Amino acid sequence: MKLRFWIGVAIAASALAGCNNGDSGGGTAPTSGNSSAKNPGSLPLVVFSQANSADPWRQQFDAETRVAADADTEIFRFEEQAAEDDANKQISQIDTLMLESPKVLLVSPADTSVGTAIEKAFDKGVAVVLLDRGIPGDKYTVHIGGDNVDIGRQAAEYIAKRLNGKGTVLMIQGKGGADATNDRRDGAMTAFKKYPGITVIPGDDCKYQRQAAQSYMETFLQSRKPFDAVYAHNDEMAIGAYHAYEASATKPKTKPIFVGIDGCQQEVVQMIKDGKLDATFRYPDPGPKGIEVAADILKGNQPKDKKIVLPTEIVTKENADKYLAAHPGLAK
Repeated sequence: MKLRFWIGVAIAASALAGCNNGDSGGGTAPTSGNSSAKNPGSLPLVVFSQANSADPWRQQFDAETRVAADADTEIFRFEEQAAEDDANKQISQIDTLMLESPKVLLVSPADTSVGTAIEKAFDKGVAVVLLDRGIPGDKYTVHIGGDNVDIGRQAAEYIAKRLNGKGTVLMIQGKGGADATNDRRDGAMTAFKKYPGITVIPGDDCKYQRQAAQSYMETFLQSRKPFDAVYAHNDEMAIGAYHAYEASATKPKTKPIFVGIDGCQQEVVQMIKDGKLDATFRYPDPGPKGIEVAADILKGNQPKDKKIVLPTEIVTKENADKYLAAHPGLAK
């Protein structure tokens, strides 16, 4: 399993030398960094429980988190585990990590049920930094991530304006029970409700996976139900849906609008430039900020706010080249 994890990180790290949301499997063995620290055993431990380490956004998330952690080798030791998007596995991993007496737990939950293990860690006095996805309640130190409700709202507004307020939108959803899925759906629906001429088809949960979205779209197209736009909760699903559309013999004559979220892949930006996808909304990687906050906590500086919101931006054909220039580390 350790080999699989390092392969995933190596792929993402090579993109960094060259993505900055949405999820599937990944390695599970703990990995530790900070090898250059003096007397590393005497340093406090920061642990990171990742939901998964397989999709492009999370591979980038892992790589940039490790780069940030390696810059703080004199402050703390660092370990990470990934849970293959299995909530029960992640709960078990967090419980095991707590046996090492970490000072800070960075965690991106597979879903909200992982909150039970997170709350136990918090009650033991461990500083808990939620990354990306949240949990119910307030038993955590700080939550760092993009505003998924606002991103969903912006995506819906973009689609509604492109459709001139009339049309049918197929929404391909992420992982059921995940905080990000709920927020990206609810934010979009709040915006769509302002347009009486727009109908939304609530599509399947495709777990943020390209192949799952492609298979779902193939089946949907066979139904010959009319639609004018696809709103996917991440870029991987938008790509899968487009590939199904492109290969279908029953596709609409007029190309629908395709919109995703993440903005972490060169492939996505190129598809936008080519007119295959229409837009994506960048979901910022919370890892580096999480490491910064962890280091501050170890220095005795607690976060001033319970929520740290990282900004988004839209990528369309009009600004795609500028976006690529501004983000040279996008995954391929």
